[in-house]
Amino acid sequence: MSLFYSLTDHLDFHAQVRGDTLLASDDKQTLNFAEAKRRVDRIAGAMEASGLGAGDRVGILAKNSVDNLCTFLACARLGVVAVGLNYRLTQPEVEFIANDAEIKHLFFDAEFDGLRGDYLRAQPGVCYDADRAPNFDKWIEQGEPVTDSRAGGDDVLFQMYTSGTTGLPKGVLITHRNVLLVTYQGPMTTGKGHRVGEKGLVVAPLFHAVGLVGALMGVIYGGTMIIHRDYDPVGMIDTLEKEQINTTAVIPVMLQFSIICVPDIAERDFSNLHTINYGASPIAEDLLRQCMDIFKCDFIQGYGQTEATLALTFLTADDHRAALNDKPQLLRSCGRAVFGTEIRIVDEDGNTLPTGEIGEIVASGPQLMKGYWKRDDATGKTIVDGWLHTGDAGRMDAEGYVYIQDRVKDMIISGGENIYPAELENVLMSHPAIQDAAVIGVSDEQWGEVPLAVLVSTGQQELTAEDLVAFCRDKLAGYKIPRQLAYVEALPRNPTGKILKKDLREQFRDRMKNTA
Repeated sequence: MSLFYSLTDHLDFHAQVRGDTLLASDDKQTLNFAEAKRRVDRIAGAMEASGLGAGDRVGILAKNSVDNLCTFLACARLGVVAVGLNYRLTQPEVEFIANDAEIKHLFFDAEFDGLRGDYLRAQPGVCYDADRAPNFDKWIEQGEPVTDSRAGGDDVLFQMYTSGTTGLPKGVLITHRNVLLVTYQGPMTTGKGHRVGEKGLVVAPLFHAVGLVGALMGVIYGGTMIIHRDYDPVGMIDTLEKEQINTTAVIPVMLQFSIICVPDIAERDFSNLHTINYGASPIAEDLLRQCMDIFKCDFIQGYGQTEATLALTFLTADDHRAALNDKPQLLRSCGRAVFGTEIRIVDEDGNTLPTGEIGEIVASGPQLMKGYWKRDDATGKTIVDGWLHTGDAGRMDAEGYVYIQDRVKDMIISGGENIYPAELENVLMSHPAIQDAAVIGVSDEQWGEVPLAVLVSTGQQELTAEDLVAFCRDKLAGYKIPRQLAYVEALPRNPTGKILKKDLREQFRDRMKNTA
């Protein structure tokens, strides 16, 4: 059997040779590798007894927990495909994903019962909460444990949803091989990796690649994962210190909130912390310098997208140190290609551009997705001749460092969450007082970017920001709702009717700067 065959082969190996080593802990339970294997085997057996098999989709609508992670591993064991559902979405958004994924079984926290629409209520469901039926601990008692790996290699491990330029979510198919190779590429590129028994803190949600792949690093390399139910700025800092955490993965806004919310953070003891990995959005230079002074550890930035499992480039710890010394321009870079990956900058016809010229960032490597779930046309447009077209515009210098300049797809990244303007524009256009609408991202000191709604009025009324929030509240997830607006006489469009977002950014350039 190949070393990179199955995720759960690694769990089995560690359970056999270092079963007493702690794998995962949350505020309710703690499992070593041997205990985790037994629980995962039982969950897989209960899934099989419930009629689930290879290729079936299972939804997980829950905050982080040891059982959330064990459910994911049980899916991997059996060949069932896990679909993590973002609990920050609205009920219609969750309903769309559940229908699209054809979820046949749901694991959920009681607090998210209201997000279960007609489709999910029609499927079998198991609640993680002890006082709800059917209860998870009771449910796993059925069936015989499944002790061996039934899937691996190029079988789909999980289906993670992202939005495209149309705003409609697409299911990205990630395989066992994708994940295992990504966890190999990282240490090879950065010189940093998990060690047996090393403690990692999981604060990013498990429905997000940062949280999930971070947790799986512990499973694969024999590390210990301290799992927080969700992000709490004070709790994160307390745990980093008290649990003597060695490494964690965050988005920059988490670091910013923690510094604001913990007045004595500079006096805390983080002497065991050797690495903070960050990604999903850039980090401001002032914030980075402040964090490096406080935590006194290495920082590594990753750039990628769900279609690439996790990362395409890394700005390593050495790069960060060089940036703070004699190469400040590196802080504007997202780093160089990870091991085994090639990156090119191309024009609209796919031709490689000379060094320093701006074009679309495309990448080729073993971490690229298997494709989009039941969307062959979209897959063919995104991966062309083995090259992932990221939709990001950037340039590359002579040393191979990549600099992102803009987003070809106009995506906005707010607090690490992707926001696609077309989805917001569709909602705005349904308001009777809005004749035309466009959404662009403007800089924000707290969130990195926030959406600005540029509106053309029908003449009936001029909406306030409060009116807009109230109108969007039950139609969009909270982080997507535009809380800033501006009125114009008409939106700039090209001859085919496409809104010229570049012109809008230029028109509101002062607004974009002043919010930073």
